[in-house]
Amino acid sequence: MKSNSDKNHTKLPWWVELLFVQIGLPDAWLSKYLKKKKEAANLINENKKNIAYSAIIIAGILYIYPIVRYTSSSSSCINKTIKYLKSNNINTSQIEMDINSLAVGYCHGGSLPD
Repeated sequence: MKSNSDKNHTKLPWWVELLFVQIGLPDAWLSKYLKKKKEAANLINENKKNIAYSAIIIAGILYIYPIVRYTSSSSSCINKTIKYLKSNNINTSQIEMDINSLAVGYCHGGSLPD
């Protein structure tokens, strides 16, 4: 038959059993951890909308940043190639082709005309 004190004790989580009972970390750390955990939970509950909006904004920025970076580097490559083509007068052999289209083709894996 179980005693009255056994009925009142709840089973400790495995990490509390391991760290504070078996290893012997100070009990003050556990109380500080539990207090901070409760404060964090209260803060999250009070600011759910702000946290959700912030998460959506951060996700949007993380989604758009690679596109902006790729476009910026592509534009830089095209501008440098146009300057090179104009300085060397390479486009004289291909009058029908636009300098810009040659530069775009080069920056996307093509080659420059001879």
